[in-house]
Amino acid sequence: MRARDWEQVGLDQKRALAFSSVVGASFFVVVVLVGEVLRIGSAAVVLGVIAGAGAGYLVSTAPRRIVGRAGFEQTTEAPSFAASSNIYLKSTSSRSKTFLMLRAEEPRLKSFLSQVRRQILLGYDASSAVKGAQPQSHVFSESIRTVLNSIVGVDKSRVEEGGEELDAILNSSGLEDETKLPLFIAVSFFLPIMLMLFAATTKGTGLVAMASLVVLEVVILDITLAICGSTVLWRGARRRGGGP
Repeated sequence: MRARDWEQVGLDQKRALAFSSVVGASFFVVVVLVGEVLRIGSAAVVLGVIAGAGAGYLVSTAPRRIVGRAGFEQTTEAPSFAASSNIYLKSTSSRSKTFLMLRAEEPRLKSFLSQVRRQILLGYDASSAVKGAQPQSHVFSESIRTVLNSIVGVDKSRVEEGGEELDAILNSSGLEDETKLPLFIAVSFFLPIMLMLFAATTKGTGLVAMASLVVLEVVILDITLAICGSTVLWRGARRRGGGP
């Protein structure tokens, strides 16, 4: 569990850690009590530990999955977002007006643009408005981040001339290399087969063994999904020009 994941979704790390611990402990107690009722002996404690650990892990890593899903949705929206930005910049020759006109469908990106528009209407320039809207808590896509940096960093004279910054908005490498879903699909297909072969060769067909394999599969798939997701680090836009 990383503190940054919880901060990105606006949650306090200490409370989140306490909540994850409570969920894990609750699952442990419930499974042990059910095991006592079913009279499965010492296996109930082992199953309780497995269930508690799995539940605690899933809860503690939930923010990472939220960020990954939001980043994926923002990535799918990135091409139209980049095209709109390019058109608005060329037609208005103004960064502030471009942000006022931009719209998005993904909820977090939509909220971010709304905050940027509010900052601009209060008199802030485009660069200050973007920084004040806390992009690190809303923008999880490398493609969208690249577009926003391009808008903030473009010079007014370059907007009118159609400089390299505008071409970079549409030709960003981030629009193409942001997802590795084929790897996740391959792991999802072969992992259950490999685990079942492992269970068959080791003759681990008991209740505890099968539960352990299920939890192991969930953890491996979750880690694979995290690896396949894009790593978005917001470094802040560097203003290169003095345009509006």
